[in-house]
Amino acid sequence: MPEKNNHLLNLRVFLSLIKYKLSFAVAFSSATGYFICRNTFCPEFFSLIPGIFLLTAGSAVLNQFTEREQDAKMGRTRNRPVVSGKITHGSTLIVFSLLIFSGSCLLFLNGLIPFALGCTGVILYNLLYTPLKKVTLLAIIPGAVVGAIPPLIGYTSACGTVLNSKILFFSAFMFVWQIPHFWLLLLRYGKEYQLAGFRTIYDYLTEKQIKYLVSLWVILSAACLNCFCLIKGLLSNSLQTVLVILTIIFILLFFRYLFSSKQSRNTGNAFIVFNTYSFAMMLILISDSVFRTI
Repeated sequence: MPEKNNHLLNLRVFLSLIKYKLSFAVAFSSATGYFICRNTFCPEFFSLIPGIFLLTAGSAVLNQFTEREQDAKMGRTRNRPVVSGKITHGSTLIVFSLLIFSGSCLLFLNGLIPFALGCTGVILYNLLYTPLKKVTLLAIIPGAVVGAIPPLIGYTSACGTVLNSKILFFSAFMFVWQIPHFWLLLLRYGKEYQLAGFRTIYDYLTEKQIKYLVSLWVILSAACLNCFCLIKGLLSNSLQTVLVILTIIFILLFFRYLFSSKQSRNTGNAFIVFNTYSFAMMLILISDSVFRTI
């Protein structure tokens, strides 16, 4: 029994180390890019998803290693595997190397462009975004670019071109959508980020101003997404209606939680609603592509 519990603990440590939820979400966004281009499963899809997942997981591992000092100062992150000593520094770097190498090899099977885009994402996240967080608010820009790359990898893995207007818009939307994602985290953990030495928007705006900024950004982004899908005929009429209804429900729930008097708890709920909308929107895009062949 003790040995079984130890194995379970090791699995939990590993899943926490690779930030499996984030890695899955990034892989899902690449799948959306794939299905925007192609409506059937091909061999490239089965190297795309694990390839993106492994690359994202590797980036997460290196991020925890490089930010271990900052993580130790924040309640939200002080129990992460590297900071808490659940995994040694040497083991962390080995895991990082194996994940990045295997993920890169899988993407290389899909072509040079997916491989190059994947490597670009890793470099931007770990060598530009991560160190810049301590220096400037503009770090949010390369951080958002990283979120826009996976759909392009999925699209090019399906033999599409990066110059296609549909995938360029979707990637642009993912870029824009990352910005309030960061701000919502700051609304909930901003003081901890400041204590850890990160530059935050709290240095310039009040909490209420940040909420208004997030609200305006989210409304305009969601409206642009719906308008583009309608103008370009990206969705069937029924799914376009579903997306509009989903957007209205999302905005109402988002505002309810964001401006609630119970700050900490409901900011977290607003964050959940925000990410649920992203997932549902991508699921609609994938469903439309698949169902058009049935």
